[in-house]
Amino acid sequence: MGCKIIWTILLLLVNITLASSNNNIESSDIDVGPHSFPTVFQRRNTTLIAKGTSYLTYFSLAICSAVLYLEPHAPNDFVTRVQDSSVNQSSIALEISYHKPVRASDFRWATSTYTAKNGHVSSHIKHLIDQFNALYKDVKRGERYLLEYHSDGVALSLNGDFLGCVGGGSPHGRELAQAIYSIWFGKYPFFERLKKDLLTPLSA
Repeated sequence: MGCKIIWTILLLLVNITLASSNNNIESSDIDVGPHSFPTVFQRRNTTLIAKGTSYLTYFSLAICSAVLYLEPHAPNDFVTRVQDSSVNQSSIALEISYHKPVRASDFRWATSTYTAKNGHVSSHIKHLIDQFNALYKDVKRGERYLLEYHSDGVALSLNGDFLGCVGGGSPHGRELAQAIYSIWFGKYPFFERLKKDLLTPLSA
């Protein structure tokens, strides 16, 4: 319950346009396909900025628009190295706006399939992944998932509504984050082009 309350409060800050007095980073909007996203949002005392974008299509079918957010110091490929204790840690947010309906069962299938393909099959991680899979809901066209990694765990929100967080306080929190983000950024991602786009730094 405590984790849910914390993340619900934090979600109230998602759409705040701000100028951070600590980092002097101004927020604006960025267009990714037909949808707009903020370039900056804040979590507690942490400012995250847009680092990579992708407008994914398959032939003429629009699939999704996505933005990867990290702390200013973090390189885009940090999201592939969350477990690496030798690199500076960063909060992560991945926001995806869908251009077609997607069933919760399809999200669960993709999560189970691609975390396993990327080698995240240990029993303690499987248990946490099952908890995370239970959070998914059906998505309608134009709706958005926000996936966040923070010290409180890996959290999922739909259209600004907090669905839950998993792994808070667990010694396997980083491993869980690595597993979940491997769906998009692992060696075997769901869409290679989406991975390549999001890992490409935005022009300054």
